[in-house]
Amino acid sequence: MTVIKKEDILKVIGNKIQEARIRKGFTQEYVAEQIDKSADTFRGIENGRSIGSVGTLLNICNLLDITMDDIFCDLLFKKEVILDRKLYEDFQKLNLDEKELVEDMIKHMIAKKNK
Repeated sequence: MTVIKKEDILKVIGNKIQEARIRKGFTQEYVAEQIDKSADTFRGIENGRSIGSVGTLLNICNLLDITMDDIFCDLLFKKEVILDRKLYEDFQKLNLDEKELVEDMIKHMIAKKNK
């Protein structure tokens, strides 16, 4: 088993949170205010200087509509299992035409890979 360094953990978590915040169109100041933290504290989380408490992470996840899996997925050895579950959940949200399109894309990728 590979040991993950603390600085790598903090960097990955910060990047994931920052990506989610930007997707939502929120400023760092807005998120900090909503989770009852200072802007400097939140910037420290995004910049990989600190992780915050579990409660802070949960509040961030709830505000940004992400899960702990979203934040920690790239750090876990079972990343593929998590990705499979997320893809399945997303697939269930598609209509029949969209599902057929995804199926065609998968078939194409597998055929290309097997050449």
